Amino acid sequence: MKTVILSLTAITLASTLLVGCGGAPMNNAQTGAIAGSVLGGVVGHQFGGGEDGKTAATVVGAVAGGMIGGQMGATQDRAYQQPQPYYNNRPY
Repeated sequence: MKTVILSLTAITLASTLLVGCGGAPMNNAQTGAIAGSVLGGVVGHQFGGGEDGKTAATVVGAVAGGMIGGQMGATQDRAYQQPQPYYNNRPY
C-alpha cells in the first residue's frame, strides 16, 4: 500500500510539473483530460484485484477518465466559444 501511495504521488507531481512547462494556457479539454486521467487511474486502482488486475484496472481507468474528462472539457470550450448575442453592435 505504501508503494501505491508513493507511486500515485509521484505520478501526480510529475504531471503537475509537466503541465507547468506549457507556453500557452490550457483549455478546458486539456485540463479535463489530465484531471480525468489521474482520477480514473486512482479509481481504477482501487477496483483492481491482485497485482496484474490492479495494473490493468489502473490503465483502463486512466484512459477512460482521460477520454471522458477531455470530452467534458471540449463541451465547455465549445459553449464558451459560441457567438454572443448582439443588438445594434452592442451586447445586451
